Amino acid sequence: MPVVKSIACRKVLNSHVEFTNEFLVHLADGAVGAAASPQGETVSVYEGKGEALSPESIVGILTREGCLDREVDQPSFDAALRRHVTDFGRNTTCSISIAFFNAVNTHRSVYDLWDIPRGQVSSPRLCLNILNGGRHAYTNPVLSDFPEYLLVARTNQVEEVVAWHAELQRAIAERLRHHPKEIVSGHPVHRFATADNRECFDFLRQVLEELGLTKHFDLMVDASAGDLRSGIDYEFALTNQARYSGEALVEYWRELIREYHVAFLEDPFAEDDLASWRGLTGSQEGCAIIGDNLYSSDAARIRKGAREKWTHGVILKPNQAGTVTDIQQAVEAARTSGQVAITSHRSISTEETFLSLLTCAYQIGFIKIGPLLTDYSSVIRLNAILRFSENQSHVEANRHQHDPARLHGLQCATTVCRDH
Repeated sequence: MPVVKSIACRKVLNSHVEFTNEFLVHLADGAVGAAASPQGETVSVYEGKGEALSPESIVGILTREGCLDREVDQPSFDAALRRHVTDFGRNTTCSISIAFFNAVNTHRSVYDLWDIPRGQVSSPRLCLNILNGGRHAYTNPVLSDFPEYLLVARTNQVEEVVAWHAELQRAIAERLRHHPKEIVSGHPVHRFATADNRECFDFLRQVLEELGLTKHFDLMVDASAGDLRSGIDYEFALTNQARYSGEALVEYWRELIREYHVAFLEDPFAEDDLASWRGLTGSQEGCAIIGDNLYSSDAARIRKGAREKWTHGVILKPNQAGTVTDIQQAVEAARTSGQVAITSHRSISTEETFLSLLTCAYQIGFIKIGPLLTDYSSVIRLNAILRFSENQSHVEANRHQHDPARLHGLQCATTVCRDH
């Protein structure tokens, strides 16, 4: 097992050009792992921000926990981190956990580390962020109460999807250029003829139809409805100031799903409005109701939500889970409970590509990814997927080529041919 010799920290920039902590874990065998966790702008009530301890204090705590200068595996290392997640904060906990994993992964395959079978790796289907609304709208920003409108590719052929995505981005940017703007939380956003979220759906549908791409994508919406909660009701404060009870919002979503053929709906209600979750999920067959903030990548909540029929699927985010071990458990909980699994980036990104490795190694079918033409951190994650897929294809080809049973079969076939 690995032995941690030291843990260090340095400052690096994230995608908002803000300094954030990157932790480095040095092992006794000379391997070094580094990681800087991404962060979310909209966070779950279960996520918590934690206390801002100094890196020196954190290292001191981990030293007293016995994590340094003795053999320790990932589950044990993560257990020590988990005991202090409230003090460290989930982002810091995640950074240190992934840094440890990256150090160990230097000399050992992820398949060996996680005890999962090797196999041919296929790319996930991309859930492409195409319009941004809410109070943190940056790319193709529009006036909407919902933070993300995404297009989910119906194929996992990355080259085709990237070409379509580029065509869509250019068309959308050109069309939005002609719409007036207003300021929301300090950000300029485009608005349509009326202040109604339906305008965003109509806009996307029209662009897809004009480009002939309707058959290639499904529509996904992230409502982040916990942010819409006003007392016991929900308020569309950025658009038409409409107010909905939980029951009324269930009907609102049912109508939108029918009219616009929404295939994935993420966080349509607040985390504690479980009756509304069950009411919508129980009535849907063609649309997958997805829990993000509802679960905060917690394995126990995912299993409970599946039993109680809160959702059809779950968003998986490593820094929500807190550690490598916790996100593995969340993946397994989603898989064994029959939930659709979608891994996801965070809006404040770093260069860390653990999400790509997790998605590929566990063959998770979907990944949420930012707009590729304007978010280079998304390109970094997608490149990591492409490299991992190609490397595993070579490994499988070589393993198959040198497989003793296959060689014996080839020798037998050669003998048969020669006898003829």
